[in-house]
Amino acid sequence: MSTSSRLRSPLALLIAFGAALVLAAGAAAATAAAVASSAPLPRVDTTGFPAGGSNPGIFTDTCARSETAPDDPIMMPGMTGMSMQHDFFGNPAVNASSTAAMLRAGSTTCSTSADASAYWTPVVYQNGTALVPERTLLYWRTPAGIASSTRTMPEGISLIAGNETATAPQSTSIVDWTCTTTASDPRPGKASLPHDCPSGSQLRLVITFPNCWDGHTMDGRDRSGAVYATSTGCPASHPVHIPQIVLHVTYPTASGAGITLSTGPQSQGEPVTGHADFMSGWQQSRMDADVAACDTAQVRCGPVKGADATPQGGKAPGGEVGRGKA
Repeated sequence: MSTSSRLRSPLALLIAFGAALVLAAGAAAATAAAVASSAPLPRVDTTGFPAGGSNPGIFTDTCARSETAPDDPIMMPGMTGMSMQHDFFGNPAVNASSTAAMLRAGSTTCSTSADASAYWTPVVYQNGTALVPERTLLYWRTPAGIASSTRTMPEGISLIAGNETATAPQSTSIVDWTCTTTASDPRPGKASLPHDCPSGSQLRLVITFPNCWDGHTMDGRDRSGAVYATSTGCPASHPVHIPQIVLHVTYPTASGAGITLSTGPQSQGEPVTGHADFMSGWQQSRMDADVAACDTAQVRCGPVKGADATPQGGKAPGGEVGRGKA
């Protein structure tokens, strides 16, 4: 039988077709987040906003606490009441069985109704009493070095930062305890453990999320889908640059004494297990537009508000605040 006859046989055609499908699927997975949507993005006007310069391109989102509950829809899905106690921010309907699809288009405590995501952190206690944070401030940032290759994170992704099983203080590049700013201390330092803050300031927990994605893992449960960029960028195993979420939770105390973190439904432990979870409920077109206009374009867009997640303008070095419209 000739070579051309063998290639035309049903078995050979089936094998060739199957191989082509495997190759196509692999290529699609590797480039899923690197391909921009063909749909036009909503217009975001950042005229007059300051450039990132030596700072990252950034926009911010603020979410009030929505509830406290012993649930964790990423790590313990469907296991109602069996997780450590968490403070939830954003979507008030989140529970142990929530999925990203359930969150989208829901209500929210965030400054933009385009963000119906759920964010959660372990409850912080002081001398056994839960400290109730009023809100969390979220940075969505991209350093200049990787801005040109940054792609928005995909609809439905979940991510985890920090280690809830840590037995020693974590790196302050991921989890740090600091204080809110004051006129006398505009740049408070980082620390791996809670500490006293100056008069007029409050204790703050800052959690930084990974910003390199593998292009296909959507579930953050085992943390395999996202890692942190290094000074040389993202590794080949996680080639997709995504905006980095930095979560700031402020607590109503200036003292670092007697601080513990939730470790179970009724248990507490040493303050070394700081972590944060994110399950995206963003309206994807609004997130895409803000990432493109602020992070990728390296513009300091400041807070986003309203149904369209409209940037309000960031502070320039001289203190001016830009204004824009969506």
